[in-house]
Amino acid sequence: MTEEEWIAHYIHPRSNPAHPLSGPGDDAAVLPIPTGNATVLSVDSLVSGQHFKIDWLDDWHPPGVLARRLLRGSLSDISAMGGTATGVLLSLESDQLPGFFSDAFWEEIDREMQLHSMTLLGGNLTRCANGLSLHATVVGHVEADRSWQRDSARPGDRIGVTGFPGKAAQALDQLQSGIPVTDSDPWRSPASRQLFATTLNRKLKRTACAIDLSDGLGLDLQRVCKASGVSAQIDITPLVVSEDAPTLSQVVAGGEDYELLLIVDPVETATVEEVAVETGTPFHWLGNAVTHRDRPVIEWRRAGEAIETLPEKKGWDPFQE
Repeated sequence: MTEEEWIAHYIHPRSNPAHPLSGPGDDAAVLPIPTGNATVLSVDSLVSGQHFKIDWLDDWHPPGVLARRLLRGSLSDISAMGGTATGVLLSLESDQLPGFFSDAFWEEIDREMQLHSMTLLGGNLTRCANGLSLHATVVGHVEADRSWQRDSARPGDRIGVTGFPGKAAQALDQLQSGIPVTDSDPWRSPASRQLFATTLNRKLKRTACAIDLSDGLGLDLQRVCKASGVSAQIDITPLVVSEDAPTLSQVVAGGEDYELLLIVDPVETATVEEVAVETGTPFHWLGNAVTHRDRPVIEWRRAGEAIETLPEKKGWDPFQE
């Protein structure tokens, strides 16, 4: 299949003639945003050999999973800003066409687009000699003064997370070990927190401090503490209380959860809990932001007792040996 044939078969049918400004088929997309809003954008990638292995795609990581993980990784960043996603640009690299970018891949793209009310805006396609490379740029909007930032946490704020950080790393370890895992496991099917984030952003009196947990709870929390100039006291008990809970290392350093770490004023506690129930989102309070002295420090506890030995690796770094 040539590039022109592939585009005619998979891309042109997904153009939306009712919205000529926002569909693929031109050199670039032109996308209007609501009055009083600012544009919010994020790009993420999946690269074979780094984020997955080619031989997985013929077994427990089919192309539809590839499409879902790609879009939800970028979508999570939009959610962490309190933004509403509206469209996506895809850049794909493959050694042949259609290859793994055939019907199963695009059927999942369509499902994600419909689920999140997004439009395919366009993108790029090129050939590479080895492996696959996928890049998704998600475009959205947020009220200009309502975006969530990493640097807005204050001493006394409450710290919580959606979902169960560590479960994705646990699922990946099981899959790689040949242990059967359900199709809805949090590594192959990361939860979307878009509805939770957009609903909560409308109801909060003070905008939240937030980050998406893509690189591990320990590393991403450290980033927030450094940006905000605070320390944190964390008790991971809610994340490890069940019999099938992930390990300490998976919780702190696992990564690829795509959950939201949220830091809010204590007066917003009830609002967060109400929105979590309203949107069917599991949510757990883990601790508080506190004043730091010389540098930001995270105090880790379990059932109130200090954790003396933490994983040496605190999160995902593609350049770490």
